[in-house]
Amino acid sequence: MIKVSLPLLAGFLALSLTACGTAALPTALSPVLMQSGTLQIAGLDAQLGQNLANYAISQNTGGTGYCYQYVAQAIHAHLPGFLSGNHAYLAADQLANSPHFKEVAISPEQLSLLPAGAVVVWSQGSSESGHISIADGRGNEVSDHIGPQMRAHYGGGVARVFVPVP
Repeated sequence: MIKVSLPLLAGFLALSLTACGTAALPTALSPVLMQSGTLQIAGLDAQLGQNLANYAISQNTGGTGYCYQYVAQAIHAHLPGFLSGNHAYLAADQLANSPHFKEVAISPEQLSLLPAGAVVVWSQGSSESGHISIADGRGNEVSDHIGPQMRAHYGGGVARVFVPVP
């Protein structure tokens, strides 16, 4: 069990208090600490994350409608190909099953604080495909376009967040 102080855990739902007044998170949920305006996530492969973000930035076209294709291209430029399907929401379970990524619990308010390389996958909600993007570490999301990190999905979908790990 990893222990972190209570003020750093705002936004997390799965907390348990220990006798010494600190909160403990199950190790499946990486502790996140604020540092320099970006969330610091235990176990993150920061170099791979930066590589994913840089590649995605270099390839974006400014368009929309091809988010999954562009994110998969960025990931597959650095890792063996494993993402498949035609809809962004399908990537969530594939990333969850990949040894190269770890799912982390992040509140919607914290999404704009994600480190470079974090992958945000939105479920369908009322949209056909959901959405997927790679965080640039500066509050933006990158896929086929670059824009401010979404904190709510236009179709009402729920976000799952994955970070690259060694």
